[in-house]
Amino acid sequence: MAHVVVIGNIALDETLAVEAFPEPGASIAGSAISQSLGGKGANQAIVLARALAGVAPVRLVATIGTDARGQMLSAGITGEPLQADLTPLDLPTDFSVILRDRNRENTIVTTQDCARAMTPAGAVAALAPHGAGDALVLQGNLRPETSLAALAEAGRRGIWRILNPSPVEGCDDAMLAECDLLCVNEGEAAHFGGVAQLSQGRVLVRTLGPKGAEVWQNGSLRLAVPGNPVAALDPTGAGDCFLAALVAAMVRHGRRQPEAGDLGIASWAAGICVSRLGTQGAFPSVAEFAAAFATA
Repeated sequence: MAHVVVIGNIALDETLAVEAFPEPGASIAGSAISQSLGGKGANQAIVLARALAGVAPVRLVATIGTDARGQMLSAGITGEPLQADLTPLDLPTDFSVILRDRNRENTIVTTQDCARAMTPAGAVAALAPHGAGDALVLQGNLRPETSLAALAEAGRRGIWRILNPSPVEGCDDAMLAECDLLCVNEGEAAHFGGVAQLSQGRVLVRTLGPKGAEVWQNGSLRLAVPGNPVAALDPTGAGDCFLAALVAAMVRHGRRQPEAGDLGIASWAAGICVSRLGTQGAFPSVAEFAAAFATA
């Protein structure tokens, strides 16, 4: 049975509604919307675990503070169907402040003190139980040298390597060269040189928001699927939800090349996410994933 390990961050998401994003030096009023478990690593692990419940084990490896935020996050992830290996550190737990404007767009500021304290040796050691047939999912919240060490070790072990290079400042060309499946949005694709270049030697999935998604390989467009129109309330976590649902669908079918049905499940999951408020509570449930896969 394939195992999926996510090495990344866990953070507390605090979402505020504002009329418009502030100009430099401005003070604005906002309304608290939600406070929930988040962080790209945790988001992807939670969605993967719900989508693969009863099919494949999912493990999250992350660092966390011992403060009140850390205690809240540790308690919040206990109910998820995954193995959470959270290393406690004497640092402030990472958190995100999410501003959502009247157009339902958001801007996010995330602290990374805990995530960036993970060492290359620690990331490599986390892969010791894993081998050929398993999957590794990474993002851009760790230090680049830590992510690169994990990707290189995964390659030596024959582990399928999936990278979501976000935030982009936590990723570099060496990391991109070490992944097998790269999932980017339009901005990330442009930042790293465009889809034709990024898809050389690997599979690339580019998400297009409500317009759908594309699969590229060796500089050519291989597959495109339309989006699913939904009434969007909150885009927080939608990209993480898409990636995790895509990988889960591929793991379920034992393939490394995404097909239209895999992208369809991913688009459906992201649509569910944006139609609900918050992060962890907005993701499809275990039952919703089971029903979606049963009818796919």
